[in-house]
Amino acid sequence: MKPYYKNEFSTLYNGDSLEILKTLKDKSINLIHIDPPYNIHIAEWDKWESIEKYVEFMGNIFQELDRVLKDNGTMYFWHMDMKQIPHLLLYLEKETNFNLNNQIIWNKGDWRALSWLNPTQDNNLRSWFTTTEYCYMFTKQDSTGLEQITEEHIKPKNPFAKYLREEFDNANITRKEIAKLFPSKTGGLTGCVSNWLNGDNIITLEQYNIIKEYVNYVYFNKEYEELRQEYEELRQEYEELRYTFNLEPLMNNVWKSNIRNDGSNHICEKPLDLIEKIIRVSSNKGDIILDCFNGSGTTGIVANQLKRKYIGIELLEENCEITKNRLQSLQMRLDI
Repeated sequence: MKPYYKNEFSTLYNGDSLEILKTLKDKSINLIHIDPPYNIHIAEWDKWESIEKYVEFMGNIFQELDRVLKDNGTMYFWHMDMKQIPHLLLYLEKETNFNLNNQIIWNKGDWRALSWLNPTQDNNLRSWFTTTEYCYMFTKQDSTGLEQITEEHIKPKNPFAKYLREEFDNANITRKEIAKLFPSKTGGLTGCVSNWLNGDNIITLEQYNIIKEYVNYVYFNKEYEELRQEYEELRQEYEELRYTFNLEPLMNNVWKSNIRNDGSNHICEKPLDLIEKIIRVSSNKGDIILDCFNGSGTTGIVANQLKRKYIGIELLEENCEITKNRLQSLQMRLDI
């Protein structure tokens, strides 16, 4: 299908999400971020005749998203209606390969508009005002967000593990061979060497020197302090990532936004800083981000700002035109 708009970093389609999703390749997407219609009747595009029909619609979408997402990918989807959320979560659990990883709560701060209420008096309310929306994080792997970051980003880059693996190959030595140098208290083999090579634990200076001596100082010539410094820099990189936004831990699942969108682009537009958190944590530069409910293209804007590629799908042509203009304007500003 011919894109509505395309540049080096973004591809935007105008049409039915389900039909266009079917044209995407299996396991081609790194991160999915969607803010679908909630079926709360705020517009014509947000109405289904029943919850069952709505779940059927979203279920077909989820099936395609399951197919196109890579095995190590992540999906986020937004919702706010507590009557429908359980039906959607149950469908995802039973009918797809997605594992629910976390529920993120967006505290919109609208409680300030309700200051006329006096909680110390009998107000005879039959419900609480909804001032939150929810974002559900799914992976194909049953792990927490922090575990996923560790497995996908920190451990593979662990300078100790990387260098040890390289030198084990160069010296033609095995894990079992080196493990014999570090027996348990009862004289048996331990898993310490495997833990070092996998990045689960860090070798000590004393242990490092024992291995150097074992290979007659022919290998493992990089200074331990140099490796330790590289490791500390890696840890600092991810500590800074977690505390980028107003010193709030990024991995905390209750979020606030510093941005109040005025609805000029779309009535349901999410704040840029919330989407930035998602894309920073769950993707790398050059990854492909998909939003099959494109709206006014905010996901694409953030993705391009962070040097990710973007695929957007949007039913309404007027929203595609807004997205196109926003992407063109961004391209001119960033010269990407």
